Amino acid sequence: MNYDDALKYLEHLSIFGIKHGLERINLLMEKLNFPQNNYKTIHVTGTNGKGSVCAMLAEILKLDGRKVGLFTSPHLESYCERISINGENISEKDFAAMIETVKNCGVEATHFETLTAAAYEYFSRQKVDIAIIEVGLGGTWDSTNVITPEISIITNVALEHENILGDLENIARNKAGIIKPNVPVVTGATGAPLKIIREVAKKNNSALYEVNKPAEVKINLLGEYQKFNAAIAIQAAKVLNIADEKIFVGLENVQWAGRFELINGVIVDGAHNPHGAAALRESLDKIFPHGKRLWIFGALADKNFSKMIEVLFRADDFVIVTPPNSERAAGTKILCETLSARGIKNTAVENIPDAVQLLKNTNAEIKIIAGSLYLIGAARKFL
Repeated sequence: MNYDDALKYLEHLSIFGIKHGLERINLLMEKLNFPQNNYKTIHVTGTNGKGSVCAMLAEILKLDGRKVGLFTSPHLESYCERISINGENISEKDFAAMIETVKNCGVEATHFETLTAAAYEYFSRQKVDIAIIEVGLGGTWDSTNVITPEISIITNVALEHENILGDLENIARNKAGIIKPNVPVVTGATGAPLKIIREVAKKNNSALYEVNKPAEVKINLLGEYQKFNAAIAIQAAKVLNIADEKIFVGLENVQWAGRFELINGVIVDGAHNPHGAAALRESLDKIFPHGKRLWIFGALADKNFSKMIEVLFRADDFVIVTPPNSERAAGTKILCETLSARGIKNTAVENIPDAVQLLKNTNAEIKIIAGSLYLIGAARKFL
């Protein structure tokens, strides 16, 4: 199996969608001889900030002399971004080999279960010291949830994937499902979700560290919301007894694409739900309080894009609407209608390259590409 074969196989698996339960991933782990037990892990869930916190911790732990695996999703441009060690992505050759290994286990696994098993197997073969594992969806029934980590992290909890996870209380309980007996927990959650996390942590005899204010430190990532993500990463690193100097240098060095990233004068941000949209709006208003804003925006149909539009845009913004590279993309017509109903000027461009070209050719003081990660991943290539 080569890389193209691996992608075709994963595309085939994606047709079957999400299947709840840990039976298939547990069977895969058994057939692979439990690779996830051969190294330490950190488990990270939350509505937003998961990837940034993972990237921060990976950089901090690398500076501490560890060989650090990192498993995140989704990718922006290549599947190889999802599996990396000390900042270096898995090669296409090794990626294909891991997918083939999982396929040959003979388990009818889902797309994400296959990727999870491939990551766990790769980290085992590469003999990492520790792997930072980002959940795909929720926590309790997420296929990553077959580890007993050194620390569990719940960045925050807000409404998302309501059609799958339910109301806010159910979402919080689902995310709290990564909490393991006697394993410390760090969270930035507030309100009702925090009460549930406290309850689950107490039941599991897990020390709980609550983060409730941003860290005023130097971070090599733009965006006001990254200060809060940094506070979570700092607290987790302190629980792991990492020296302050390595923590702060790690935050100064960290890189994470697609989160308030500045590329050739364009801000690129994966604000893909209302919580993320509000965080992006706050950063923009603080860093660029004045000036005409020109956007490219696209969202997935299963996200609350109406609320995203409500919190993200100012009345004088102009929005180029284009669909993300996903079969789950919301149509440009409904997005344009929603924008127009709020009095926001807009136009539809049905493909990303043309949308980026229009953005480049139009005068505006502030240019932003935001929304689905499937949009910004494709758009980055044309910047």
